[in-house]
This record gives sequence, structure tokens and C-alpha cells, in this order.
Amino acid sequence: MSDETPAPKSRKAPKTEAVDTPVETAAPESASTETATETETDAATSTSQKAEAEPAPAEGTATGEVAPAQPSMGGQQVVYVQAPLPPRVRGNRVVGVLLALVGTVVFAVAYAAVAAIPISLRYGGTAFSPTFSAFVQSAAFWIPIMMFALGFIVVTVILNRAGWWAHVIGSLLVALFVYFASIGLLLLAGNVIGMTPDRANSLFAGWVTNPLMIAAALVAREVSIWIGLAIAARGRRVRVRNDETRTAWDREQEEKRAEYEGGGAAPAA
Repeated sequence: MSDETPAPKSRKAPKTEAVDTPVETAAPESASTETATETETDAATSTSQKAEAEPAPAEGTATGEVAPAQPSMGGQQVVYVQAPLPPRVRGNRVVGVLLALVGTVVFAVAYAAVAAIPISLRYGGTAFSPTFSAFVQSAAFWIPIMMFALGFIVVTVILNRAGWWAHVIGSLLVALFVYFASIGLLLLAGNVIGMTPDRANSLFAGWVTNPLMIAAALVAREVSIWIGLAIAARGRRVRVRNDETRTAWDREQEEKRAEYEGGGAAPAA
């Protein structure tokens, strides 16, 4: 056995291999800038084309409504103008009704005066005053007055601007209405429905031949004739005024039409 110690073996150094590391290189900035510029140019071009293709929004009116686009002819805008309205035809009903109410007052006074004649013949002396006072407060006095007012007003409204001849015919209708309507209401006021037939016939015959009802019919005819004369006179003036107004309006429209046609023909000449 030897005292020599073997020398240690030397370790070999590990082999080192070279590894290629990829190196990133930055792209040139000029190419990207040109690409972005071309993209923005294309977007702006497409936006402008859309804006040209879309129609312009309609203008709003003063009331908030959207006015439609006006068609154009030969590059000129068409303007629509509303045709002028003819003058309003005036009537005679309001004044006629007022005159009919005045006629009602006249009828009441005349009816009371005429009714005083048969009352004085039947109840002379001291009995006239209380009898006449009772008549003025009774239904035989007020019912004919109300019937005259109703009938005369209806006839006046129907006739309107008619002539006096129409009121002469209408006065007959007013007189008949006052006569029969007053008798009918007086029978109802006397409870004719609850009477026996003989008693109802007797009461009806009494009112038919009553001088007060006959006087009411005659007074109604006369008052409606003469008040109707005033209504017809006013209606004639209204008709003349309506004709003058319409004639003036027609003349004005003809002048405007002639002026418009003359102004349009001058440039063409």
C-alpha cells in the first residue's frame, strides 16, 4: 500500500452554446402616419357624402308644426295663398226679435183697452173698476200676451229679411195661434181633463165665443202687421247694405285679379 494519494481529477468546464436572441426592430413611423391619414380622409369623405345624400330638415313653423317642403317649378318656389272670403251676410233676426218684444208690450196695452169695451158694457157703473182689475190679473189676460210673444217671435225669426207682404201673411198665423193656443191653455187651466164631456164641451164653446178671445186675435193681427212693417223696413235696408258690400267686394277682387294678371304678363312681353 502506497502512501501516495491520487491527484483529484480535474472537472471539465461546461460547454456554452451561443443562443441567437431575436431583436425587435421598430417599424418606421412614416408608414403608420400615412395609413392613419388615409383612413381619416376616407371617413371624412364618406361623412360628407352622407350629409349630401340626406335631405335638409324641414323648417318649423311658428306653431311648432313642421312645414312640408314646397315644390319648385323651374327653380321658383311655389307660394300658396288662401282665397279671400266673401263678406258676411247680415241678418235681421236680432233686431226683429227686439221689435217683436216691443210689439208684445203694444199688444198688452191694446188688448187691455179693447177688452175694457165689453167689460164696461156688461159691468157698468161702479162694478167696472173691480171687474177690469180682476181681468188684468187673470189668466184670460196674460195667456194671450204670452202666446202673442211666442208666435210673433217665431214668425219674425223665420221671415228674417222678408218684405212686408210676408209679415201680412204671418200676421194671420199669429192671430190664429193666439186664438187657439189661448183657448187651449185656458181650458187646461180650468181642469178640463177632469170634467165630464158635457161640461168640457160647454166650457170650450164658452171660450170660443168669448169676446175677449176674439178681441185678442184681432189685436194680435193688427199689431203684428204694423210692427212687421217696421221689421220689414229694417230688413230692406239690411238687404241693400248686403248687396252694396258684396258688389264692392267683387269689384275689389276683379281689380286685384286684373293687377295680378297684368303684372305677370309684363315680364313675358
